[in-house]
Amino acid sequence: MAVQKAPKKALLCFHGTGSKGSIFNVQMARICYQLREAFEFIFLDGPRECAPGPGVLPMFSGQEPYYGWFGGHDVSIEDSMREIDGAVQRGLDSWRKSNADVDVDIVGGVGFSEGGLALTCCFFPREASLWINARAQAEGKTTALIAVPTLHIHGNRDFCLGRARQLVRNHYLPHCATIVQVDTSHHMPNQKDDVAEVVKHIRKLAGVEAASDRFSFR
Repeated sequence: MAVQKAPKKALLCFHGTGSKGSIFNVQMARICYQLREAFEFIFLDGPRECAPGPGVLPMFSGQEPYYGWFGGHDVSIEDSMREIDGAVQRGLDSWRKSNADVDVDIVGGVGFSEGGLALTCCFFPREASLWINARAQAEGKTTALIAVPTLHIHGNRDFCLGRARQLVRNHYLPHCATIVQVDTSHHMPNQKDDVAEVVKHIRKLAGVEAASDRFSFR
């Protein structure tokens, strides 16, 4: 009797501005390694070419083009969301061509810096359109809060820390948003204890046990 294998859980990965999926893959390496049995990680490229972003140079010099997720003030939020949707679809199509034998169920995403905003636009378009759209804010329509479990990693030396805290405070329901403070600046956690803490919370959100828990003997 053939046993049908359940789809593997997958996370879409949204890089920061002035980066790209392959760079974010390197930046996420420690987290991906510890979660390799539980998830497939699908790394996407933003829809717009741009200059290299914070922390990209010199380590990733010569890896042009670099990408971002949003245009300038002349680009409407509706156009931005269409561009993001297109970039996600292209990334998924490319990944599936290389992984035709892998059945996945997309259960969430990981976004760094501007990529976190792009992720929100992708997964929660109605809420994002209200609090990103300047016209909606002027009309006081800023109360659409994200009401699903989310994890927010805040670096205590990140120059964007204030904005990150404000984002969570203003746009996520408190009982749904888990905040983890780590000792880092504007980059992904790379210290052993910080990575372990992030991995623990990702597993908890996804309802995934560590292999050591599944096969422990008492």
